[in-house]
Amino acid sequence: MEVFFTLLEEKDIIELVDPMTKAFDDDAKRFNGKEKDGPPGYDDGSFLYKWGLDNNGSISYKIIVDSKSVGAFIIWWNEDGESTLGTIFVDPELQNKGVGRKAWCFIEDKFLTKSWILDTPTWAVRNHHFYEKVCGFIKIGTKDDQVIYKKFYK
Repeated sequence: MEVFFTLLEEKDIIELVDPMTKAFDDDAKRFNGKEKDGPPGYDDGSFLYKWGLDNNGSISYKIIVDSKSVGAFIIWWNEDGESTLGTIFVDPELQNKGVGRKAWCFIEDKFLTKSWILDTPTWAVRNHHFYEKVCGFIKIGTKDDQVIYKKFYK
């Protein structure tokens, strides 16, 4: 399985709607008892457009496996301080196959920083496992219905 990362372009958004919708809805169904759930615009492309393309400071990549767009991530990089992982998703059909791990390794290798921070829903236990066990984040708190994670570097 070949995994590649390319900068997100407007033309990519339409092909990422399906994997993003599947990823968020799969988590909602498995861990929150809802058929559909995600951030506003996750199922029509407007989330990716707003935060990935039309947002000053964000850097966005699509994740490609064997020539197919299967996910994406959006970051806010601060080389001299704290960077933010805004979102990362992979089509559920390819989860638990190392794709997310490769994406995180790509981010860490390409975007050196002093620390990373992110938040994820309290009920999204698969995300918690990924961030803690695969990526090395530590839980630093909660706010509303979100768990806050951080990863520090020396």
